[in-house]
Amino acid sequence: MNVFTDPMSAPRRRTDALIEMPFTAESSGVVRRAAEFVSCHQLKNAALWELFADQFKKQPDAENGGWRGEYWGKAMRGGCMVYRVTNDISLYRELEKAVKLLLSASSPEGRISSYPKDNEFFGWDMWCRKYVLLGLEYFYAICDDEELKSAVLSASRAHMDRIMEKVGRGEGRKDILETSRWWGAMNSCSILEPVVRLYLLTNEKKYLDYAAYIIGTGGSNLGNIFELALKNERAPYEYPVVKAYETMSFFEGVAEYYRVTGDEKCLRAVLNFTDAVLKTDYTVIGGCGCTHELFDNSSVVQTEQRVEIMQETCVAVTLSKLLFNAFCLTGDIKCADAIETTYYNNILGSINFGKCDKLLMDPAFPGDYSYSEEFVKAIGGFTFDSYAPLYKSARNRKTGGYQPIEGGKAYGCCACIGSAGTAVLPLSAVLLRRGGRELVISQYTDGRFEYTLPSGKILTVTEKTGYPFDEKLHMEIAFSKDCGIETVMFRIPSAGNAAVETGGERAVAQAGSFYALPAPRSGGVLTVDITFDLTAKIIKLGGRSAVKKGCIVMAADCRSADIDTVIGPKIVSDLPARADFDTRLCREIAFDNGASLTLVDYASAGSDWTAEKRDITAWFDTER
Repeated sequence: MNVFTDPMSAPRRRTDALIEMPFTAESSGVVRRAAEFVSCHQLKNAALWELFADQFKKQPDAENGGWRGEYWGKAMRGGCMVYRVTNDISLYRELEKAVKLLLSASSPEGRISSYPKDNEFFGWDMWCRKYVLLGLEYFYAICDDEELKSAVLSASRAHMDRIMEKVGRGEGRKDILETSRWWGAMNSCSILEPVVRLYLLTNEKKYLDYAAYIIGTGGSNLGNIFELALKNERAPYEYPVVKAYETMSFFEGVAEYYRVTGDEKCLRAVLNFTDAVLKTDYTVIGGCGCTHELFDNSSVVQTEQRVEIMQETCVAVTLSKLLFNAFCLTGDIKCADAIETTYYNNILGSINFGKCDKLLMDPAFPGDYSYSEEFVKAIGGFTFDSYAPLYKSARNRKTGGYQPIEGGKAYGCCACIGSAGTAVLPLSAVLLRRGGRELVISQYTDGRFEYTLPSGKILTVTEKTGYPFDEKLHMEIAFSKDCGIETVMFRIPSAGNAAVETGGERAVAQAGSFYALPAPRSGGVLTVDITFDLTAKIIKLGGRSAVKKGCIVMAADCRSADIDTVIGPKIVSDLPARADFDTRLCREIAFDNGASLTLVDYASAGSDWTAEKRDITAWFDTER
C-alpha cells in the first residue's frame, strides 16, 4: 500500500519549499527498529485503542478538567506517521479499526468530546478536540478506502462545525481565549493547525476564516504571542506563556496558515520563534524546557542539577515537528541538524525498548503515590519515558500527563505522543525542492527506499551505513529516465567536514552545508561514499563539559562509570569499549587530567530504569 494524500505535502505559496514523497522502505537500522517496536508495543494494541475511544463515550474529563481526550488523537497521528515509515499493513488495519471506534463515539450532531455537553469548553476540552481532528486528518491522508475516507471527512467537518457554533466571535459564542484557564488558553488556540488542514481538504472558506480569527487573538489571553514572535525582541522564556509544548503547537498552525495564504508575517513569526528556541532553549541532547516542560533559557541552565523532572518528551516531539516545518519552508541546514540531534539522543532515549507497556495499574499505588518509582515499576512502564535528565539524575522519575482511567487503568501524554517523534527523522530524510529539480538528502538511515515522484516515476535510494554511530556511508541513488531531477544535495552535519567520493574523485565537503552533485542526465545510478567526522569533542558550558561524537552525546551510566569523575578540558584518546548492558556506541575516553571514563550514547544510558543503580550524567564536572 502506498497511499499518501496529505494536504500539507505540497507547497502552496513558496515554490522553493521542500516537499515530502510517498515511499516504501526495507531497512534494519535503529530507525526501523524504533518504529517497529512502537508499533508492536503500542500502536497495534487493540485494547489500548478501545480504552482511548471509550473516553468519548464516558466523558470523564470534566470532573477534573482532564486531558484523557487527547490520547486517541495523539496516538492516531503518531500511528499514521509510523505507518508511512513502515508500510506495515497490520498496523494500518489496527488504525482503521481505531478510527471506526472513534466514529462510533460521535454524537448525532458530530460532537466528539471527552467533556459532557453541559460542562464543555473549559480546561483541556478544546485541546482534546484539536487532537481528535488531527487524528482524523492524518488517517485521511493514508486511508485506502474511499467510503471510509468520506466518512472521516464528514466527521471532521461536523466535529469542527460544532466547535465553531459554540466558540468564536458573536452573540451566544464563547471567545476561544475564554475556553481554558491554562496557559492563557494557548492550548485551545493550538487547534489552528488542524483547522487549516480542514480548509485544504474541503476548500471551505469558513475554516480559513476561523484560522484567521485564531491568529488574530495572538494565541493567548496573557499577551499576543504572535506579535512577540514577529517583533523578535524577547526570547520564548520571556513570553507571558512559557509552556513549551502548547506554544510550539500554536506556531505549527501559524506555519500551515502561511503555506495557504502566503502571509509573510506568519512566516517571519514562525522562523523568528524557531530560531529563538534553538538559540535560548535548546539543550545538548536536543530537548528544551529544563524546568519540567517550560521554556527557561535551557541553553544556559541545562548544566544545573535539577531536583524536578525536565525536558518532557511531548516537548521534544513537538520541537521535532516544528523544526521539520521550518526546514521544509527554508531548507535551513540548522533545522535538519537539530532534528538529527533530538532524534538520536532525546527521542531514542525515551523509548523503553524491551519493556512492554502494561495498562493495569497496581491498586497498591493509587492517588498521589502514582508518580513514584514504585508505581512505575509496578505497572511495568509505558512505551515511552516522559523526561530526559542531563546532570547526575535518573530516567523515569515521573509519568508525564498521567491520568487514571476507570477500571484501574491509566495512561500519559508523553506515552501517546512519542510515536510521532520516531517518524519525523525518516519522513524528513529525502525531500524534493525547486519544482522537483532538486533532490535533498537531509538524513541518513540504513536501508533501501523507493520514493514515488510527483510524476509517478520511482526513485530508489539504497544506503549502507551505521551512521551516526559509524562514520561510513555508502549510497546508491537510481534515477528513472526523464524524472526531472537535476541536482542532489547531501547534508554535511555541522559537527565537522566530510570526505565525499564519487566517480573515483574525492572532495572535502564543508561542515554545516549541502554538498551538490549532478544527477545522471538520462537516468542511471549515482554512487556516493561519504566519511563523516565523528571525532569526539568537548562542549563547554557553565563550568561543566559534555562529550559529543557527531550528533551523539556520550553519557556516563553509573553501571559502567563513576558519574562524579572530574574530567580534564581536553580529550587525549577515544577508543572502542564495551559495557555490561546494551548500547549503540561505547567508547573509553581519556582526558588530559588523567581521568578515563567508559561512556555510552545518551539514548542507551540509564535505559534499564528497574536497575538498583541507574543514575546518568551528560554534563561532567571539569577541571579548568
